[in-house]
Amino acid sequence: MKKIRVGTRSSELALTQTLIVVNEIKKYKPDIEFEIVKISTKGDSVLNVPLSEIGGKGLFVKEIEDALINNEIDMAVHSMKDMPYEIPNDLKLLPVYRREDPRDVFISMNEKFIDLRENARIGTSSLRRSVQLKNLRPDIEIVPIRGNIQTRIKKLRELNLDGIVLAASGIKRLGFEDMIKDYFPVDLIVPAPCQGILAAEIRRDFEEEFFEIYPMLLDAKTFFESSAERKIMKRFGGNCKIPLGIYSEYKRNGNDDLITVRVSYYKDGKLIKGKETGLMKDIDKIGDRLVEKIGGI
Repeated sequence: MKKIRVGTRSSELALTQTLIVVNEIKKYKPDIEFEIVKISTKGDSVLNVPLSEIGGKGLFVKEIEDALINNEIDMAVHSMKDMPYEIPNDLKLLPVYRREDPRDVFISMNEKFIDLRENARIGTSSLRRSVQLKNLRPDIEIVPIRGNIQTRIKKLRELNLDGIVLAASGIKRLGFEDMIKDYFPVDLIVPAPCQGILAAEIRRDFEEEFFEIYPMLLDAKTFFESSAERKIMKRFGGNCKIPLGIYSEYKRNGNDDLITVRVSYYKDGKLIKGKETGLMKDIDKIGDRLVEKIGGI
């Protein structure tokens, strides 16, 4: 293994996340050479339409997956929350590195969320965030905004918004932490499935080579949490058209792998939340209980 071609979106955050993974590998395998291949996706080019109206999560990955399948790159680095639960048969998706802060955060020029004026205007393009924010403050106006983090921060000023809501993980990885006014606890606004988790996607014919380096990238807690959240996401049929929040917390208790899963789901004009704890090996049963709490899907 002399050189690995790594595919990524071209945003500053995507490149930063890719370098996190590449630099971690280099700690242990300094002899490996990396080529970063920037790939433009439909989600990056169509910015004036909400994701829920143009195809959802897959918009940020299809062109990258095509490059993998066509052997133009050897692996790709993604934000795992952008990944659909269905992956092409020739490809494999694996969580890498340790999970960053999974919470959503509130960014504004001045106020904390609790101090917002009546009928405040909040920017977000996420249905999941919108319904949970409106549940907290029914009076606020949701203003759809898309683009990379810098673009959204710019729109905060240009559109005279009272605030925007973003993922803490991206803000922290780019070093904008001082702009955060509030962190939303995971029980108040349930994060997107796998928010804060990075993933490597590879062709199956690259598996043998990749698994020489995967132990250096493996974080057990992140692995179990991503597995649980993607399984529950599949059970709910999650995509950007469904305002679905899922967050899990893994703990080792003696010989048992315990997982606690929180879900928020918007159904029939009502936000419903559920929480279940059980053994990791029973994650499918946990999913069934959560669906039952939600009242069917």
